[in-house]
Amino acid sequence: MSTFLEQVGTELAGMTGEAAIAHGVLVLPIEPGQLLGVVGALKDRFGFDLFLDVTAVDWPEREPRFDVVWHFYSTRDFVRVRVKTRVSLADPTVDTVSNLYGSARYMERAGHEMYGI
Repeated sequence: MSTFLEQVGTELAGMTGEAAIAHGVLVLPIEPGQLLGVVGALKDRFGFDLFLDVTAVDWPEREPRFDVVWHFYSTRDFVRVRVKTRVSLADPTVDTVSNLYGSARYMERAGHEMYGI
C-alpha cells in the first residue's frame, strides 16, 4: 500500500471498516450512515477531487442484498479510492454525494432506475 493510501486508511479508520488494497485501489467499507462523512473527508482532507462513478451490485441470495460502490480519484496524487456499503431490499437507501460532486447526479439516478437504490 502506498504511504499516502496508508495514511488515508489510517486516518479514516474510526469511520470505516478495515481498509484494504485491491488492484492498486484503496477500498473503504462503510456503514451507509458514514457515507457523507467519509466522502467529505476524502475530498476536503485528502484531495480526491474527481468523482468517477457509482454503481450497485445485486446479490439476490445475500442479505443485505445490494452493494453500493463509489470510485474517486485524486488528480494531485494519481490514486483511486473505492467506498463500499451494503443496503437491504427493505431499505435500499443511501445519501446522495451530489452536493459534494455535482457530476454524481446522473449516475445516482441511473442506480435508482436500475436497482431502486
